Amino acid sequence: MTAVRGTGGRRARARGAAAVFACLLAAVPAAAQIFAEQEVLVRGFVSQGYLNTANNNYLVPRSVNGTAEFHETGLIVTAVPRDRLRVGIQLMGRNFGDTGNDQVVLDWAFGDYRWKDELGLRAGKIKMPYGLYNEGRDVDLLRTTVFLPQSVYDERMRDFMLAYEGAAAYGSVTLGGAGDLDYHLFGGTLNVADPSHGFWGESYAEAAREIEPEIARLAEQDLGLEPGSAEATFAFIRDPEVTFPWIYGGSVTWNPPVPGLRLGASAMQGRFNYRGEIIYDIALVDPVAHKAHLSSFSLDIDQTLRVDRIYSVSAEYLTGAWQFVAELGGTKIEGQKDAGYYVQTGYRFGKVVSAAATWSQYWADTEDREGKIYEARGLPAYYAWQHDGTLSLRLDLTSHWLLKIEHHFLNGTAMAEYLGVARELEAPSSRRWGMLAAKTTFHF
Repeated sequence: MTAVRGTGGRRARARGAAAVFACLLAAVPAAAQIFAEQEVLVRGFVSQGYLNTANNNYLVPRSVNGTAEFHETGLIVTAVPRDRLRVGIQLMGRNFGDTGNDQVVLDWAFGDYRWKDELGLRAGKIKMPYGLYNEGRDVDLLRTTVFLPQSVYDERMRDFMLAYEGAAAYGSVTLGGAGDLDYHLFGGTLNVADPSHGFWGESYAEAAREIEPEIARLAEQDLGLEPGSAEATFAFIRDPEVTFPWIYGGSVTWNPPVPGLRLGASAMQGRFNYRGEIIYDIALVDPVAHKAHLSSFSLDIDQTLRVDRIYSVSAEYLTGAWQFVAELGGTKIEGQKDAGYYVQTGYRFGKVVSAAATWSQYWADTEDREGKIYEARGLPAYYAWQHDGTLSLRLDLTSHWLLKIEHHFLNGTAMAEYLGVARELEAPSSRRWGMLAAKTTFHF
């Protein structure tokens, strides 16, 4: 969504949010009628946020200038139509930069039959068991921070990593004096509704910019031009499509006989296919650097990539008003590995005020943690990593209204906007920068 300036723009955004909320509420009577005289629980939330980064765009386009394109409206309905059977659904209208634009989507919906404590079955669009917090990432009540640590929970991947479409077996197994073990095994697919924006749009745009010099050489051959006389500039990707034919995995969480302690791990594998037509603008560069547009050049992409693993390892300890958490996660796709981790400490000062401090580190390529590959291209080494120290504050203003604010002290740009080698050489991203994030949420 393009930012709209002026009071008219603010009214338009307010009307849009109101329309989304009205659409979601319209589903409540129908759901209640279906499960009349059964145990039905209806919950919802409305949130508005603000992001402002120094020097580098991050998470959303135009964040350097500050943006309020960060709001969510959600409605959750759960019901127990019969003993051991539970059904649930979440509808969400979300705007996060260019992603969502307040379209109401089905975030998750499933049927759950709990045969006994040791075994239950689910089918539908089911929340992904990744890390300790992915399944509850939309519930602001559950955490002090505005964002989950990005080194493990990349917000740009939220729309397709929140839930999978398929089936699962889950349960809790008693280990005697060793506590109990929760497990979740699943198989299915992931739905990527809009690959033109967010994680997929940014990832393939970055890849397209990386090969601009090679595209220029191909265009010169096609047009019969002298070598070095043409320049290619990535324009857009036409009709992108991302499909996951299959994905499977699981998680385990051990609750040892130590009050407040839990340890977990998750892993998954799969395969995805990307299709699209990458469009480049081809320009002629004359001796005085005057550029004349010649034509467009297209490159058809149809590739299938193996997801070797997506994994996490987690630990959480709660004692009194304190919370201590450590998690690490990473991916391996066709042999290319990234990884990140974080440690976090939180404290609750009574009923109103909570605070947290987080330190995280992320590397885009675990084989190049020091950035040697970037240095070989003439770019700074800090493009290879992104380290983040975050201070967060939460205020529970009422029992249904909370406010959060946090500041990120960032070093490195591995997850920031990347414009390709040529542009980055002209104007490199800043190594040390920051992000301010604020969010208020009403929930019922």
